[in-house]
Parts: sequence; structure tokens; C-alpha cells
Amino acid sequence: MLVAIVLLAEALVVVWFTVFTLMLTSMYLDSKDLPLPKLDIAGRTLIGSAKLAFFAGMAALVVLTVFEMPVFS
Repeated sequence: MLVAIVLLAEALVVVWFTVFTLMLTSMYLDSKDLPLPKLDIAGRTLIGSAKLAFFAGMAALVVLTVFEMPVFS
């Protein structure tokens, strides 16, 4: 019985992922013909902050990975 429940859950995950991927593809295809919006100060600040957070996170990940290596222990 447990095996059947797990298989059903996995099948539902595959269905959900397929529907989600189709939805994202549909949104992308619908937006291809739209003009790019001109960002105001809030939009530029949001994008800049997101870029900064991404690069800070990647740098922290690299530093923590390097310091976890046995060479530095």
C-alpha cells in the first residue's frame, strides 16, 4: 500500500512539473511581442539590489566552500 502511495505522489509531481513548465512556456511566448518597460527608480533599485544579493550570496558560498576543504582545516 505504501508503495502505491509513493508512486502516486511521484506521478502527481511529474504532472505538476509538466503543467508548471507549460505555464512558464506559455507566459514566455505571450510576452515575446510586448515592448520592454522603462524602469523607474524603484525598479532599478530592486534589480540592482537583487544583483548585489545574488553576487554576495555566490561569493559567500565560494568562501565557505573553500574554508570547508580539508586543506584549510
